[in-house]
Amino acid sequence: MTYVPAPGSVREILTDGHPVLATPSAEVDGEDAGLATDLADLTATLADFRARAGFGRAISAPQIGIAKRIILAELGDGPRAIINPVVTWSDDAVQWVWDDCLSVPDRLVRLPRASSITMEFSDHAGARWRWRALPADLAELFQHEIDHLDGILMTDRAGPQAETVPLSARAEVAGQSPARTAPDAIVTELLQPGPDPVG
Repeated sequence: MTYVPAPGSVREILTDGHPVLATPSAEVDGEDAGLATDLADLTATLADFRARAGFGRAISAPQIGIAKRIILAELGDGPRAIINPVVTWSDDAVQWVWDDCLSVPDRLVRLPRASSITMEFSDHAGARWRWRALPADLAELFQHEIDHLDGILMTDRAGPQAETVPLSARAEVAGQSPARTAPDAIVTELLQPGPDPVG
């Protein structure tokens, strides 16, 4: 499900207050001629951010000004395209996390997320997948990214009375977040094979 994208361009990461970040994104259809370029630019932009900041596991298309339901994730084994994701199950149990965001670069926000979710999505080749009962860290990550696709920032989700700390405190609160999960631990089901790879 990982892939090798074409060379892409590093794009500006939009920040809080930009109207694209507050607008729900459109679904990607199978005839989207710009998909390969979008994925390449998302991959290049996330890689550039990770090289500069030392963190960052995913980026959504709206964060670089593309109003499409696309997430690009780097979970340690290569880039993964998450296209038109849908949460089909959400655990009633809640976890409290310190959320960070490339588009809210100056602070961390404490907010509740479901402890686990199941999600379905298409990949770069058009195959449809299900990730079942994601572990806490990935459940939190993809809830955050899907919020972006719905025009919701972490600050919107948390509300005006939320507890916040400066981004410089990231290392101090890291132990309060779920442990990172290896990609091969994801329970993966292929729902429908894809026709052709992209990029």
